Amino acid sequence: MLKSFLTLVVLAFLHLASLANSPQAISRSVDEFVAEQMKKLGIPGLAVAVIKKGEVIKVSTYGLANVEWKQDVTAHTNFQIASCTKLLTSTLVLKTIYAGKLRLDDPIGKYIDSIPTSWQTIRVKHLLEHSSGIREFRGDPYVSTATVVRALMDSTLEYVPGTQQHYAQADFMLAGYILEKIYGKPFPQILRDEVTQPLHMNDGAFDMEQRVGSFMRTDLIAQKATTYYDLEGQLRAYKYIYPAYTYTAGGYFASISDMVNWAIGLDKEVLFPEAFAAPLLYGADSVGRKLSEFTRVGWALGQEPGVLCAGHSGGPGLGDVWRFPEEGYTVVVLSNDGELLPDVARAVASFYIKGLERKTTIKKFER
Repeated sequence: MLKSFLTLVVLAFLHLASLANSPQAISRSVDEFVAEQMKKLGIPGLAVAVIKKGEVIKVSTYGLANVEWKQDVTAHTNFQIASCTKLLTSTLVLKTIYAGKLRLDDPIGKYIDSIPTSWQTIRVKHLLEHSSGIREFRGDPYVSTATVVRALMDSTLEYVPGTQQHYAQADFMLAGYILEKIYGKPFPQILRDEVTQPLHMNDGAFDMEQRVGSFMRTDLIAQKATTYYDLEGQLRAYKYIYPAYTYTAGGYFASISDMVNWAIGLDKEVLFPEAFAAPLLYGADSVGRKLSEFTRVGWALGQEPGVLCAGHSGGPGLGDVWRFPEEGYTVVVLSNDGELLPDVARAVASFYIKGLERKTTIKKFER
């Protein structure tokens, strides 16, 4: 009788443990964590997605996309994803390489005419891993990409290509210029034709901001979230100017639905095989005497002991996207808080991935 009783107790305990670790229970724990952080830090709006091997595990939205109009965040709210745009650019680069139109070891002089002698050793891979030595452009944000390229040719390199790393928008700008040469059309159109439409990313776009005389003109983007920051205890609307020549590096607006479809597209090999992409997405070369901080196609490498992950953040906390290839997870967090540090996606991932230390302290900075 005692043995039977103990068996029942053990079975009951195991059942409760399984319930506590069920997808529904984990999802509720994430919701509680997010709600707590939003209240504590005053985050206006947020969206979270968790995808595992092509299947949606969680998509949740929280708070307001527009505080003035009290508009809730939805699955189709378009957030400014800032430098997470580089993930879309790298997806296009991978597709272009797979099609045989580009190689990472190609010298950039193959695609750009009349480059200076100092640029002769720059390879495409140097642009993607931020090791080209090209300096940032400081000037009119509304000039053409060709004008920027000419201006950069007249400046000296910061260091010998491939010997150091400096995270720079100019690198991805030049990579985009090369892509325009290959495809013969503007980068936003290439991205739409080759990546976002095939992956059913139907919500987002660039707003194509332009100065027209004394006015600022932008394209319309449905359900576009307003970005906010705190100024002496009061929310203020915030908009960073993304020149069109930097669109390969930042400036895209995307919904959580868009980013879910992007992750599923990678998982299900819609644009290229995983076996081809994995060494480029998660592998890194040496830069100088150190391992690169970025993968071969420009993703940031995560610094997690025993857990391989790569992705990007932008804003710094407007977009945060990380893929964990060995566990099969992708975690996406989008926000309209211009001061949120990019730690939420990492924290959400720790609810799902065994061996990933639980770090749930989220911070903001004063912009």
